[in-house]
Amino acid sequence: MRVLLITIVFFILLANKVVFALGECGLACSLSGSTISEVTLGDKFGLSLQYVYTKMGTIRDGDNHIGHNALLDEIASDWPDMPESTKSFSIPTRMIMQKYTFTGSYTATDKLQFLISIPYLINDMDMKMRMRSSMGMDMDMKHEMRTVEGLGDISVMGLYTLRESEIGHPAEKLMVGFGLKTPTGENDENNESGKRVHAMMQLGTGSWDPLFIINYMREFSPFVLQGNLFYQVATEGDEGYEFGDQISIDIIASYPVNAYISPGLGLNGLHTGSDKDHDDNFSRPETSLLDNPDNTGITAFYVTPSINVKIPKTGCGADLEFQYPLYQHARGIQQVVDWRILASVGWNF
Repeated sequence: MRVLLITIVFFILLANKVVFALGECGLACSLSGSTISEVTLGDKFGLSLQYVYTKMGTIRDGDNHIGHNALLDEIASDWPDMPESTKSFSIPTRMIMQKYTFTGSYTATDKLQFLISIPYLINDMDMKMRMRSSMGMDMDMKHEMRTVEGLGDISVMGLYTLRESEIGHPAEKLMVGFGLKTPTGENDENNESGKRVHAMMQLGTGSWDPLFIINYMREFSPFVLQGNLFYQVATEGDEGYEFGDQISIDIIASYPVNAYISPGLGLNGLHTGSDKDHDDNFSRPETSLLDNPDNTGITAFYVTPSINVKIPKTGCGADLEFQYPLYQHARGIQQVVDWRILASVGWNF
């Protein structure tokens, strides 16, 4: 328990120094989940496929919810009644982010494992725009962005077991991991008008980011308690955009009903820093809510009920999770996560 308490304190200390971003999930959903799944339990190899469906629609100004029309009314209230040229401002009304992540593991020794995670992303967004002509007439227009789809940023990581009380069936286990997110996903996608697609809709970041993870597991029969601490050091991408550093913490309690079924409940914290657009390739704050680095950085906490099912006499298992926000504090005005579904299947052999 001492290790778990240290992990929690470490998170709190960091949370006061760094701030949060990028779809409110980023790598934490896939890599943190992999460390507690079947993919790491094989004698030599493990494979998993995870699917994440994220629904975003709510807009928050700090802690407060603000409606789409109310936000556009507020923006338009600062425009001249009859501007010299047309004024316009667009906001997202609905965003669906889907991610398929294939993860493979290789057990080199009793204490050392290697992971590689390969994501495939599908991002869709609906927008609403308010326009005011030079004659003082307002008009609202709805439109859908074209789907942005393709390979994301591949990550590699090494996991080292610092403590394991029982080989094969540990009552306590502590692992640390170090890795790197590579810039394999495209980050220069353009829309129909030739302008850059919003940074958070891009498939990659164009940056090489160091990754760190701590995983602790302890059995308190019949319960199993697990904790994950994940930290991503974001660096500047080749298009000049730099996402904020990301910290996530997960505490999961599960109860094995029998040898094959384990319901669980998780609490998840997420905290990221503000983005920076060094070359102004993605910044259009006068006309777009999303294209404004001042509207980045968020702290969020989620509750996640889950169920794990193991297939008898195989190394196969499946997980289903539903994640719902308990608290979200946005820096600036942002569209935030309404809910998220995570499903995965893994094999070890």
